[in-house]
Amino acid sequence: MTKKGNGSMGIRFAPLTERFGAEITQVQVKDLRGSDMAALIRLLAERGVVVARGQDLAPEDFIVLMKKFGPLEFSIRDDFHLASHPDIYVISNIVENGKNLGNPYDGFGWHTDMAFCERPTAYTALYSLEVPAEGADTLFSSAFDTYERLPVERQEALSRLTVRHSHDMLHATRKSAPPLTEEQRARAPDVFHPLVRTHPMTGRKAVYLSSKSALPLGMPEPEGRQLIDELVAMTSRPENVYAHKWQVRDLVIWDNRGMLHCATEYDRKKYRRLLYRLTVGGEKPF
Repeated sequence: MTKKGNGSMGIRFAPLTERFGAEITQVQVKDLRGSDMAALIRLLAERGVVVARGQDLAPEDFIVLMKKFGPLEFSIRDDFHLASHPDIYVISNIVENGKNLGNPYDGFGWHTDMAFCERPTAYTALYSLEVPAEGADTLFSSAFDTYERLPVERQEALSRLTVRHSHDMLHATRKSAPPLTEEQRARAPDVFHPLVRTHPMTGRKAVYLSSKSALPLGMPEPEGRQLIDELVAMTSRPENVYAHKWQVRDLVIWDNRGMLHCATEYDRKKYRRLLYRLTVGGEKPF
């Protein structure tokens, strides 16, 4: 089934789930211009995540495309960038000449990208070059839905809370990662964001979550962790999740302002995986 999304100015899509997600077909996203590009950005605001299969994206095409969404970000980790195009972050288990081509363990645990930044990531895009035949799905869920399903009294209580987001806290959960350098730590001091944020285009409200790097202020740490865990669990119930099963040359773009995502495992000894990632900076949450 294809249809036009509200306000999406003519881009046709098939819903990935009833509540969120869109797959667009018969289009090379890199060729979108003007009102069509504006329609894609609006579709992302409305549906949260967009999938386009069969995309032909050289690294320079990928970079030019994502610059249409806004300024590109440079990852805190500076050891997994594509040598020829340092804006591109590489996710891969492939080892060549004794060196990992990319980060083999990125994206696990439900989260929204770069929440530990003063102006967190607005959009993340992944482009697949090699994918396992099984496993390695990327899961998506809507934190807009979580907020909208809460009783009004609970919405109001959560809206009064501020959350500390910490890159140090996140990095401490990465058991195989080397310690951060002082320069890397200096790039990402702790920041404070509202637990409930508003999308700047649609006005929808979402709980703004990251499972491993966020603690609410004004309550004991165990209670704060319990609250974050509760909201993440609500958001990631199986019936609320879209599992993207990767094919080669998939382009997946999502709006981090109200979507959570999570990587899943695969047989690393049996399969090779190679993804390119670009992220686009956003505004300070409000």
